Amino acid sequence: MSFPIYILDLGGGEDAIVFPERKADLDHCAFWEATVARLVARHFRLPLEALVNLPYCQRRARINSEIIYYGEKTTKKLLRTIEKAVGATGLRFVYDNHEKRLEYDVQKFTSLRLRS
Repeated sequence: MSFPIYILDLGGGEDAIVFPERKADLDHCAFWEATVARLVARHFRLPLEALVNLPYCQRRARINSEIIYYGEKTTKKLLRTIEKAVGATGLRFVYDNHEKRLEYDVQKFTSLRLRS
């Protein structure tokens, strides 16, 4: 089983873990465009059109069996948060540069937030 997740910082101290229904094996960009961009746009009151092409502006990972492929700094707290959200135990992180955020997308997202 392989599926994408997004790790969203929506304020409030806890990360929101978003993944496809039934843990469907989707491409990150397709999942972002169909679902996650809408959640982020609504939460931050940003125009969807401005976010739809920024799939690398938020932290993301791919879960494949017991491995979380992730390109950012890992913590035990984040591991527990992901396990709880997806209903799994015994997961472990493996670094994957492909899952790292892109600086351009992060800067564009930050710019959009500052203008809103």
